[in-house]
Amino acid sequence: MSDIPLTPEQGTFAAENHGLVLKFLNENHLPEDEFYDVVIFGYLKAVKKFFSRPDMCQYSFSTMAWKEMRGALSNHLRTQGRKMRTADVISIHSGLYAGGLPLEHSVPYGHDVMAELETQLLLHELAGMITKEQMQMVRMRSDGYDIREIAKSHNVTMKCVRHVLDLACSALKQLCYDYE
Repeated sequence: MSDIPLTPEQGTFAAENHGLVLKFLNENHLPEDEFYDVVIFGYLKAVKKFFSRPDMCQYSFSTMAWKEMRGALSNHLRTQGRKMRTADVISIHSGLYAGGLPLEHSVPYGHDVMAELETQLLLHELAGMITKEQMQMVRMRSDGYDIREIAKSHNVTMKCVRHVLDLACSALKQLCYDYE
């Protein structure tokens, strides 16, 4: 029902009675700039109901509009009051406790230069653990070559390349665990 636009007759009726929206906001001490968008949908729902449901004609339009606007406001406030919307917000520029370091100083963040340096250091240490040919295969793989291309360039089987890369991966994991 809410996806269907108002008919010209309903639009004219809504415009003529639009003062009800402003009256609702004023009587409930609600700032228009903050709550107009909330209650107008309830108002438009009441206009549609008034024209589409003959059983509702026994009530005055203002009663129906007031009820629908109150419902829209209630739903909005309930949604805004939920836990996920009222969670504490902590700035990364403030500490967790008085006198503590700001979070930005305690949370690591990546630098491309540092990541490149760490990678180069790990590869350097890896080079001391495997043969020169195996290291060439690792470098080719890190440059984006696939297994087939590496096998072809080194004149070995793809199974051999996978085995070498598995060994290199195990060695790298061991290096990483040794640093901890």
